[in-house]
Amino acid sequence: MADFTLQALHDELVNNPASLGYGNWPEADNDAEVVALINALTGPGAGTITRKLIDRNEIIYGIEPAECIQVSTDTAPDGVFSDTERWYLSMLLRDQTVDANDEEVFAGLLRLFPTEGARPGFRGTSRANIQSTLQRTGSRAEVLWGEGKIVTISEVGHAANL
Repeated sequence: MADFTLQALHDELVNNPASLGYGNWPEADNDAEVVALINALTGPGAGTITRKLIDRNEIIYGIEPAECIQVSTDTAPDGVFSDTERWYLSMLLRDQTVDANDEEVFAGLLRLFPTEGARPGFRGTSRANIQSTLQRTGSRAEVLWGEGKIVTISEVGHAANL
């Protein structure tokens, strides 16, 4: 993923590598249409992006209740969260967001929820749900320049002058 610059935006709009139909930009004076196309979460320009920050509630909602109950009722060493594991989970989820960029943090979270068969009664659902929070559909702008990037009409106008 490259850094956003007006030159990079200009090149994207002129070269149109994703065939988004920017039209005859900038001569067509269709800046608003271009903004809608490059920021759309659907269509040929959209793609999967890796998220940086994940709301803790998304992780909590991804935890399968039946697996949590399994963890809390198993006997050691098969399924009970140790005091350290409970502390670690509470530390990971204490803030409103979890930093998905920190591979060590996310790997630690996934270790708490095993794959199917790793512990009795676990299907791996919580683990899969947590992993799926790392990805989401992103606009063409986000695919090119990162999560949360929204191209403004002002930026498109400035890029036309390059």
